[in-house]
Amino acid sequence: MEYSGARDYLGKCVKTVNYSILINGEPTTPFDVAKGLRQGDPISPFLFALAMEYLSRKLNELKGNKKFKYHPKCSKQAMTHLSFADDLLLFSRGRSQFIQIVLFGIQAYWSQLFAIPSKVLSTIEAYCRSYLWSGTITITWKDLIAWNKVCIPKSIGGLGLLNIRLWNKVAIAKASWDIEDKADRLWIRWLHAYYTKNQQFSQMLIPQQAGWMVRKIFEARDTMALIQDTKSGSLIKQIYLKLIGDNERITWKILRFRNDARPKAQFTVWLQMHGKLLTIDILAPWEINVDPICNLCNSHDETRNHLFMECPFSNKVWEGVLKWM
Repeated sequence: MEYSGARDYLGKCVKTVNYSILINGEPTTPFDVAKGLRQGDPISPFLFALAMEYLSRKLNELKGNKKFKYHPKCSKQAMTHLSFADDLLLFSRGRSQFIQIVLFGIQAYWSQLFAIPSKVLSTIEAYCRSYLWSGTITITWKDLIAWNKVCIPKSIGGLGLLNIRLWNKVAIAKASWDIEDKADRLWIRWLHAYYTKNQQFSQMLIPQQAGWMVRKIFEARDTMALIQDTKSGSLIKQIYLKLIGDNERITWKILRFRNDARPKAQFTVWLQMHGKLLTIDILAPWEINVDPICNLCNSHDETRNHLFMECPFSNKVWEGVLKWM
């Protein structure tokens, strides 16, 4: 079959679906739709394969991205993922990387479609926080550093994870900007027809008869003031960075950028610089019965500074590293 013929055939399979609506228990006359497939349609696996082919190519492009770290058991084969009949397995190394790329990527997409309730955001944060600190999907409270500090840029001491609460707020503000700008979208035309009714969107009162999501969009009008340049890149990213604010840059940022060390090693250094590494002096207030003496030199109490800088064993390690460099 020629390419054009196959394309037309697939198009007909997608566009010949029709639906019927039950009104008072009686079906209406069937009507056609522009896209979609019947449930269980035999062509579904083939369309899935087409979509997975494109996604596989995009995932393979990660091999050339220095920020991407392979799963420890997949680096020799340069394997980023495996595709099955209706599943996809993504292989990467580092919990924070998985949270940022996969979990937050999904949330960031949906937040641009509708406002996500605070309770849902709290649940997402709880699962992501627990996975970062314990490696499991069981919700725990074993975090060593507050989540709001984790979700700030690396340049000011965080892990650079997405703050989903701020991102959700920004996405709603972007929807407000679209209304003010009268973007040519169906839902905006509908809102103007039923709520704004030729009023100035930025100045009118919030319609009390509106639904929760519409009211949230009206409440986000104040955030629109953070938009300064509508032509320079993503509006959402522009507002997001404004909400984070201009914080003092960390003096040890050289340890966070252009660092080719293993993600686990980078994470350990990050905890160390925040004074949250679980050395014995940190564990002692938790009433954990442990020997305070350093296991490397057996002569001093184990503290953060002693373990990394003052211990004779550590000094020899640093001397070897400096000679190697």
